Parts: sequence; C-alpha cells; structure tokens
Amino acid sequence: MAAAGDRPLRVLVRSEAAAAKVRAVAPGVEIVFDVAEGARGCGLVYHLAGTYRGSPEELHAMHVGGTAALLAAIEPDARLVFLSSTSVYGWDQAWPADHATPPAPSSAYGRAKLAAEELVAARVGGTSAIARSTIVYGPGDADGMLARVARLLSRHVRWFPGDGLNRVHLIHVDDLVAALVALGEHGDGVFVLGGPTASPIRRILGLLADGAGLPHPKFGVPAEAVRGAARAVEGLWSRTGRSGEAPLNQHSLDVATRDRAYSSARATDVLGWTPLVALEDGVPAVGAWLAANVLPIVNPIKPAKAPKPVRTVPGFEAGHDPDAPAAGGFDWRGYFVDPDEGLGTVYERFALDKVLESAIAATGATSVLHAPLFGMMGIPGLDAVFLAQRGMRVGLLDVDGERLEAVHNQWLGLGLEPEVHLVDGLDPAGWPDTLPLRYDLAFSFAALWWFEDPWAVQAALARWADKGVLTCVPNRNVFMRMRARLWHKDLFERLNEDALDAKAATRAAAESGLKAVDTGLFDIPPFPDTSVPLAKLLRARKGKQVAEGEDDQAWAWSILPFLTGDDPGMEDRVARLSRWERFLPGVIQPALAHHRYVLFTPEAEAAGDAVGAATHTQ
Repeated sequence: MAAAGDRPLRVLVRSEAAAAKVRAVAPGVEIVFDVAEGARGCGLVYHLAGTYRGSPEELHAMHVGGTAALLAAIEPDARLVFLSSTSVYGWDQAWPADHATPPAPSSAYGRAKLAAEELVAARVGGTSAIARSTIVYGPGDADGMLARVARLLSRHVRWFPGDGLNRVHLIHVDDLVAALVALGEHGDGVFVLGGPTASPIRRILGLLADGAGLPHPKFGVPAEAVRGAARAVEGLWSRTGRSGEAPLNQHSLDVATRDRAYSSARATDVLGWTPLVALEDGVPAVGAWLAANVLPIVNPIKPAKAPKPVRTVPGFEAGHDPDAPAAGGFDWRGYFVDPDEGLGTVYERFALDKVLESAIAATGATSVLHAPLFGMMGIPGLDAVFLAQRGMRVGLLDVDGERLEAVHNQWLGLGLEPEVHLVDGLDPAGWPDTLPLRYDLAFSFAALWWFEDPWAVQAALARWADKGVLTCVPNRNVFMRMRARLWHKDLFERLNEDALDAKAATRAAAESGLKAVDTGLFDIPPFPDTSVPLAKLLRARKGKQVAEGEDDQAWAWSILPFLTGDDPGMEDRVARLSRWERFLPGVIQPALAHHRYVLFTPEAEAAGDAVGAATHTQ
C-alpha cells in the first residue's frame, strides 16, 4: 500500500518489533505508537488492526473498544476504511453471501467485528467504507490458517476432521491490498472481498502440501467426536482461568469443516476491482515459503560421530551408529528443540510419580532403575527426576546411544547425575544378566508395547532389581481405540498391544519368580487421551522453545519449568485438575483411565521372607 500512491504514509504499531518489520519493507514510512498522534492530520485512515483469537471479552475490548478509540481520534472529515471479516455472516446462510446478506455471527470474533462495524456506520462526518474480507493468505504469514496446517503436516499429523468437501473462501494478500487501495479513493458502505472462487478445503490443503513438499492430508475424523473434545478443552480452559482462546475450540472446528462462499460482485462493479491470484498459483507458493522459512527442521539433533558422555558408568561408552534411527518409541528428537509435551504428558508424569512413591513405600526401595527410559510422548527419561531430586539413587537404561546421551545431558542440565546403562537393541535376549550396579526397584512406563517380547523385558528388570518391578502400561479405553483407527493407525500397526494385558504380565512375572502385590489404574484426567500436544496440533506455533515465554505458548506444557524451579505452581495446577478423580465412580474408571500398573515383588519377599528385610548394599 505504501507504493500505491504518492501520499505520505504513517503507520501505527504496538511494539518496536512491529516497527522493525515495517521499516524492513517500507523504509520511508513514518511510525508512531500512539493512536491520537497517528490519526492527527490524516485525510485517509485504514483500520486494519485486531486479532481473531481470544476470549469474548478480549475480542470485544480489542475490536469494539479499539475502534471507538480510533473514531474519537481521527479528523472529523477524514475518510475511513475499516477492514472487517466475513465472520459476521456466521454459518447458516444461503451461500454465496454478499454485501446485502443479513449478518448472523456465530462466534465471539464475528460478533465483535459486527459491533465495530456498527460504530463505523454510525459515524458522523467524513466518509467510510467497510471491507468484509474472507480468510487472507500469502507469503510472509507465519501465523495464519495455512501456516498452522503446514506445521501439523510437517509433524506427521495426517488426519483432519470432516470429509474435506466443505468450501473455504480465501483471498490472496495482493488482491486484498489492491481492493483496499481502491477503497481509499471511493466507495461507501459494505464491500465483500474474496478470492476468485471458494474451493473444497481438501483441494486447498492439497495445494499447500504440494508447495511445501509434504504428504497430502487425509479426511474422515468425525467432526462431532472432535466437537466433544473441543467442548471439554474449552471448559478446562475456562476453569483454569486462562486468558485467550482455547487451543481446541468449536469455532476452529467450524472453520475447518463448515461450508461457505461469498460474492465480491459489488466490489467489482463499484471499484472496478477483480481478484487475480488463483488458488493453484497462490497456495503452493505459500507452502514453498513456509517450508523455507517457518516449518521446523526434522530431527535437528545430530549426534557426534564419537560420543563422549560425561561421567558415565561402564557400558555407556559402547559405540553406536550415529546414523541409525532411534530404537523404539516416538520420534523423540524434536522434544529437545521444542519441549512442548502437552498437558496430557505433564499430567501423567505427576500421576506416575504418585504410583512410584507408593511402590517405593511398599518395597522399601532406596534406588530405582528406569528401564527402558523411553515410552510415550514427551522428553524421554525424565520420569524419575522427581525421585532423584528427593535424594533417590536413579539409574537410566536405554537401547539407543544417541537418545541416552541426550537424556543424560538433560539431567546434567538439571544439576543431577543419573547412572546410565546402554544395552543392545530391542531384543532382550541380547541384554546382560547383570548390570554394573544393582537397584532395589526397576520400572517401565509405556515402553513394553514397543517390544516383540515384552515379558522378556520384564524378566530383565527382575534380574536387575532386588526388591520389586513396577510395570506401567497404557490402558485400553475408547480413546485408544479412536487413536488406533484414526490418527495413529500406522503407529498402532507397529505396537504390540499384547503388552497391555495385566494378567499376561502377571503370568510372565511368575516365571521370573515375581508375585503381583498391587495393581490399579492411574492417570484419569478430565480430558481425553489423544497423546498429541494441543499446542503442536492446533495452535500455529513458530517452533520456538517454551522457555522463551512467548504469549502464543499459553497452551504449551512441559515438565521442564517445574523441574528447573521456574514454575513451582505447576504441580498445584495439575493437582486441581486431578481432584475430580476422587469423585469418579470406580465402575467407570476403566473406561477413562489412561494407564494401569502392576507392582511385582520377589515371591519370597512377598511372603514375608527375611530376605525382603535385609539391608541392600552395592
């Protein structure tokens, strides 16, 4: 717009960072930070500010309050062009909607925009135009709808809600700017601004994937099932007192699954404007830009060719192939760059800690071995940090040298030094009968189903632990079945669900001289088990670390700030969420619990043999 004419241009910004971006693209532009100063003496004012994310109160304050402040500041005879949104039409319309279609907003954003429009329409003096734009896209937008989808695809999210046939109407930023420049010259009232055509979201996202070099998304996740989860997340968001918009919400689901289309005929007739950028040209170009500038690097951690771990026990120095893929578990490397684990993972870490404390009390253990240290989502190898911080001697065992080194360094960064053990591969038949150090209690968490023979893993733990073995596995429930059928289908084809059978675990343990002394369900939060961090799934994120404290990380959860002491209140927040478990009827717990555990002790010890009371020495 700065290049559209010879008028001097003044830009109102809210931060130095925003000012720097403006200077980079328009060096000669005047920049101001105060609305009164910005409006003073201007004959043409463009009101383009305002986010579409936030709580209803925040959106009203920004759009309605902000517009009122601007109207009070501009010159009485100035021309005003107000950028509104087609969100004012809501969803229940006879498409395509145009400038004469009665608004019927169905979202807080749409209602806020319509209220701001009413202020502009009631303005006395000067001339005004209202531009209702469809979703804007283009290179340089790292936060919009296409950027969020590209991030999901780059993180291997393949399944999307709905059938993909609902139409979405986009407008390229170049076309929008051309229309706004024309509106700066003439035209009163309402104008709808959309791209050349609305198109099925399946086609749009396919074009995006082609441009970014990513696999095409798949559709078929029942929208109503996602809507139920969205309601639960919105309720949780509200109850925890968080500001802004919940990361999974019904409005976002509507945007992804509802049909809409718009007509820009009045803009063409009055302004002589026609959108020129076709989807097949604009969307792949955005995908290419995102791939080059925004999308996270896949597996960015590259191990040294000759790793030299610091102060490790014998066995860790064993060489490993630095180019080999990680053995067992999810792709863990990205969590060392972006530690967002999701609320579900943080919740289960605290729940597991209570189970471990109970097992320690039952066995009298003073040392614990976490083996294998990988399992489900999140940064691997941190489940025993709580114990180490309370003075417990902790060992970590893994089958992948690169991962073990990364976990070990993570512990060192927390001021702790665990004992580490590297064993060979996913076949326990090749594991040693003994480790260089002995442990009272050995435990695994969501790791056994990565093994073809999970009970051989359990038998190895029985060899390495003197007082007990704690086996923790995911619990089969309705959400697990949904994951297996929908968004984690490929993953579940590789997992061994036989490892989830507590009775089979007990039978196998008996062959190792172990007896089950306690079992139960745990990790029963008031939200479904998706095993996908919501911030990574639904909030467009820039790949920045949570530690940077960015505002858009509001729903990012990681255990690290609690372990480092930077967020001591995290445990209390999780405890408030877990209160509902006390009132949950036992009969429905199996349908909702995310995990179950079985504690085994040696047969003689379980029977009260004196061996169980003997003092353990290394």
